[in-house]
Amino acid sequence: MKHIVVCVGDTHCGSTVGLCPPEGLELDDEGMYLPSKAQNWLWNNWEEAWGKVKSVKRKNRKAKLHLILNGDLIDGDHHRTTQIATGLTGVHMSCAIESLRVPLALKPNTIHVLRGTPSHVGRAGGSEEGIARALKAASWPVVGDPDTGMKSSYSRVIQVGNTRFDIKHHGRMGRRAHTKGPYMRWFAQDIFFNHMMDGDDPPDVAIRSHFHQFADSGRIHKIKTRAVALPAWQLATEYVHRVAESLADIGLVWFEVDDDDYDMKTVLYKPDRPTTVEV
Repeated sequence: MKHIVVCVGDTHCGSTVGLCPPEGLELDDEGMYLPSKAQNWLWNNWEEAWGKVKSVKRKNRKAKLHLILNGDLIDGDHHRTTQIATGLTGVHMSCAIESLRVPLALKPNTIHVLRGTPSHVGRAGGSEEGIARALKAASWPVVGDPDTGMKSSYSRVIQVGNTRFDIKHHGRMGRRAHTKGPYMRWFAQDIFFNHMMDGDDPPDVAIRSHFHQFADSGRIHKIKTRAVALPAWQLATEYVHRVAESLADIGLVWFEVDDDDYDMKTVLYKPDRPTTVEV
């Protein structure tokens, strides 16, 4: 049996630089928020990326599709930001659910919702728990947390064939261009040896998000675990303009898993840097 595991996170719906459907968002007092040109670019790439997944699924009609929503699905009203469409978190949640119509059209066999950062999604991942419950109520195949009974989790371990995935929103990552690769290799080894010291079977793949940068440890000789940091679906915020030199990686990652092994695929987009001004 073949499986397709698609991992996506950091959509930050409700942000003025996050993912937003082209029809916009309904606000109080009959108001409307319409996406910017940059947000339309994000949405076009969102549809294109899922189109690539659809093509893979079409070629493997019997394959099971698993959707991983790895946290920070909404932006929330945080840090006194002005870069949100509205302070109503419910509108952010509606935006996220509406954005999910694209992957949901592929009829996933399972959906796994991970909790992100409290400043974005609320204490105890309240907004993502709400999104997971809304999807479940609409008869989508949301897999709840077997330990807590909740519909979303801070972490999730998924066994797909002989491949084990360890999934969390938060992780660690080198923040400089020349440290991302080495740090991910160190992180993969750290996860591997921590599991070994606890007497547990280490995961084959550790999935993390939060940093809005794609990074991959690759397969390391004699180390079972591979660490992957997911790209995002949010462009630069005021905070990012202040602290970062690199542009966000936009996109998603999927794994084609059979009974014996897996193959990882990526879809990545880069936003343009600011236009040069000639004087």
